Amino acid sequence: MSAGVEVPVGLRTRSTRLPGPSFPGAFRGELLKLRRQRSTVGLLLAAVLLFAVVMAVVFGDDTMRQTLHRDPRAFFDELLSILLILFDTGSGIFLLLVSARLVGMEYDAGTIRVLLARGTGRVQLLLAKWLALALFGLLLLAGFLVLAAVSLLVVVEAWEGSLSPIASLPAVAWYDLGLNLSVALISIGVCILLGTAASVVGRSLAFGIGAAMAFFPADNFGAIVMGLLARLTHQTFWLRVTEYLLGPNLNQLPVELQTDHRVPTAFATPLRPVDTAHSLLVIGAYAAVFVVTSLLLTWRRDVLE
Repeated sequence: MSAGVEVPVGLRTRSTRLPGPSFPGAFRGELLKLRRQRSTVGLLLAAVLLFAVVMAVVFGDDTMRQTLHRDPRAFFDELLSILLILFDTGSGIFLLLVSARLVGMEYDAGTIRVLLARGTGRVQLLLAKWLALALFGLLLLAGFLVLAAVSLLVVVEAWEGSLSPIASLPAVAWYDLGLNLSVALISIGVCILLGTAASVVGRSLAFGIGAAMAFFPADNFGAIVMGLLARLTHQTFWLRVTEYLLGPNLNQLPVELQTDHRVPTAFATPLRPVDTAHSLLVIGAYAAVFVVTSLLLTWRRDVLE
């Protein structure tokens, strides 16, 4: 009797369908990898220590204290420039290492074949890594903001006896803070895309980290070389080349965005005048190249080794 009972087709389909990999699951997996990497924790601790040392040096300078007492706006602008350089440099190194490692480790350990064999799409996996790294970068920026705000408030309270110098800042000072945050977000995105692209191209952890870490030093040093060539050859062509280098345009961006005061730069900038639109277009073009390269190579190349 039981043998003659026919199970509905829809019921059979639902009961035998196996759960497949999902994007939220891949995203959670990438977050787990980031959280469990000992190198990530070590780098974060080193970053906090570096922040403490730099802030001790900055606030240990009596010139900064006199500037705060005389002109709180100038003090705030100078501190913002220092903090932006510190964040862009420190977070850039950190995110280049972490992003290159997150992609390159899959190829070195062979886990990429296991993930693909379980049904995870190649592009889906790459997008999950990008999203996890983006969240990680945002958390990094949020943590930096908390440390910077606490340090600023404690020092101002200790020096002036109140927070009135900060509370009385004009609205343009907070607008400049927003511009600096925008530059920091752009830097985070570019570093993530560069680090992942380097590992996707090389399909190796060593190559990815090496290429990602060498890119910006080569970029900045290249601007110096172009300046020397322009002097030797008396050709402006070499100067025009620096207008299209990623690192110098990133360094120049806060200068172009904040025209109401002088913004110092720690690294090379284009050797010919550029405006905000030009810098954003150059940065966007590099970011698009990193994205397209990563997507195409991930989608088209087989994983055979």
